[in-house]
Amino acid sequence: MVLVTGNWRLWLVGMATSLVIFAVVYFAVIQPNQNTANQVLKSGMQETQQALNQAQKQLSTASGQVSSAGGQAGAAAGQAQQQLSAASQLTACISAAGTDVAKVQACDAKFGK
Repeated sequence: MVLVTGNWRLWLVGMATSLVIFAVVYFAVIQPNQNTANQVLKSGMQETQQALNQAQKQLSTASGQVSSAGGQAGAAAGQAQQQLSAASQLTACISAAGTDVAKVQACDAKFGK
């Protein structure tokens, strides 16, 4: 809505009303949704890190058992270790990137396959 008037008081009241409406919308809608999204992102990253740590423990346990079994199983364990390392690096990079989309894309390009 465009209001053309020469009265500066009416303009000031309109500006104040617009700012109040913006503040209400921001604090009632935008900020809570942003906080929820950030919390979900953080919990997802924590779960991913826990899964990677658990996989690392299982791989180290399996590597100890496989070392006596033979060369082909050892090669498979080495390949699994490399993939797990790449996943850990990707997770750390995405965690450091936070919500910056360009940084997340750079992480995916560098560590994703």
